[in-house]
Amino acid sequence: MMKLNWILALLLLLPLSLKAEPKVVLVSIDGVRWQEVFAGADPKLHQQPQWVKTPELIRAFQPSQPELLMPFLHNTVMRQGITVGDRSQGSAINVSNPYQISYPGYQELLAGFSDPAIHSNNKIANPNVTVLEWLNQQPQLQHKVAAFGSWDLFPYILNTKRSGLTVNAGFMPEQGKLSEKQQYLNQLQAKTPSPFASVRLDVFTQEFALEHMRLHKPKLLYIALGEADDFAHLGQYDQYLAAIHRSDQFIADLWQELQNDPYYRDQTTLLISTDHGRGDATQWRSHGKSAAVPGYKGPVPQIAGSEQIWLAAMGPEIPAAGLIRTTGSWQQGQMAATLAAALGFDYQAVQPKAAQAFDFSASAQLAVSDTDHSMQLQAASSL
Repeated sequence: MMKLNWILALLLLLPLSLKAEPKVVLVSIDGVRWQEVFAGADPKLHQQPQWVKTPELIRAFQPSQPELLMPFLHNTVMRQGITVGDRSQGSAINVSNPYQISYPGYQELLAGFSDPAIHSNNKIANPNVTVLEWLNQQPQLQHKVAAFGSWDLFPYILNTKRSGLTVNAGFMPEQGKLSEKQQYLNQLQAKTPSPFASVRLDVFTQEFALEHMRLHKPKLLYIALGEADDFAHLGQYDQYLAAIHRSDQFIADLWQELQNDPYYRDQTTLLISTDHGRGDATQWRSHGKSAAVPGYKGPVPQIAGSEQIWLAAMGPEIPAAGLIRTTGSWQQGQMAATLAAALGFDYQAVQPKAAQAFDFSASAQLAVSDTDHSMQLQAASSL
């Protein structure tokens, strides 16, 4: 009887021990403007035949109704966590790198600072150690960090030859001892054409990441979705909106998977952001500055708005504040230290160039009320 009591006691303590191990999932959605995230379909674009060839594809997405475009972000993340970046409500976050294209953006996002040497999208191994690489070197997290991306540049951004990180990106198949699903995904990916030369369809990135999570239980998982930016560059606003909506669905499925798994449930921080902004309705296809010409195909030398990004976050230590107004300058580079802090590590202590972590708790007092936000959307829809 005494032995049985000890076993029961251990079983009761097990969930408590699991809660003591924080996990983080970071998701980036390449090139998605804050305008669509917080205001839905752009009224200057969503009915333009020049940009919309399949109107039925986006009929459900309306201006001033962002919850139709990104229901998970607005109905779950915004209610259970925080969002930043709706400039119409005094909420803003920027990239600090002057180039405002993808590789410099991911360098800033993942290393915590802008590097003038990273000024193009060329396939150059990143000389900087990212927060993912550093965390993977910590005894508690060794071999528990993984990254999955749609763009084939991520092995260079994360410098896999040096870092030894688990990275699957572009059109890479999964390797090693594979589950039946991984084998099937490899076969399906090889048979499925992508409309982009360097970016696979996001569904493969999502499914490879989920299966890795089920099998290997990473404590830090990075998922980088890419379709939206590429459809925007092609001038396909309907496909751009559809890709944003799919990304939101992918994140909803990911969150459900996390909550169904006792290893992750109630102990995982979800961070969502992007690598850069884009131009307004007249220049929405492009982003970046003339300094980023090498390896960049943008037709315009400087695109206003490319520095404007957004973020969303929820998890055990993040207040349910919704949209928050920002004071001072919130920067993309703060994400790296924030990610590390959520896992219990001080990234700035080893990388003084990194921006400081976001203080979400202190910012919660600046939350925008639902009434204020609704009135703003109604005013925008009447214009």
